[in-house]
Amino acid sequence: MNAVQSTFAKTSRALAAISAIGVATALSLAAPAQAVDIKWSPADTFEHMVAIQPGKAAEVCGTIEPRLPVEWRFTANGPLTFDIHRHSGSEVIYATRSFMTRELNGRFSPTFNFDWCWMWSNESDAPVTVRVELKR
Repeated sequence: MNAVQSTFAKTSRALAAISAIGVATALSLAAPAQAVDIKWSPADTFEHMVAIQPGKAAEVCGTIEPRLPVEWRFTANGPLTFDIHRHSGSEVIYATRSFMTRELNGRFSPTFNFDWCWMWSNESDAPVTVRVELKR
C-alpha cells in the first residue's frame, strides 16, 4: 500500500467512525424523554423527583389553563438543560429555555389551554437528580 492509499484508508476509517458517532447521537436525541403526567393535588400542587441518566431527558406534562398560572421551581444536583415547551404538529414551541443550570424558578401563564411540558436534559457524563415543584 502506497502513501496515498494509506492516507485514503485512514480517512475512510475516520469518516466511518464520525458517521457512527453521528448516528448514535441522533438515536440518543430521538429517544423519548421519561414523561410524567402532571396530576394536581387537592391543594393545586404537583411535585416530582427523578434521576436523569447521562444523555437522557425527563419531562412533566399537562394542560395549563390561562386562568390558573403556574408558579414553578426546580433544583438539581448537577447541570441540566431546561425548557418549557409544547408541540404544535411537528413544531416545538418554547416558552422558556435555559442551558446548564442547577436551579431555576418562575411563573408561567399561557395565553390558551395547551398541554405544556417542563423538560430537563442531562448532557453530562453522570446521573443528575432533579426535583420540580409546581403550584397553581
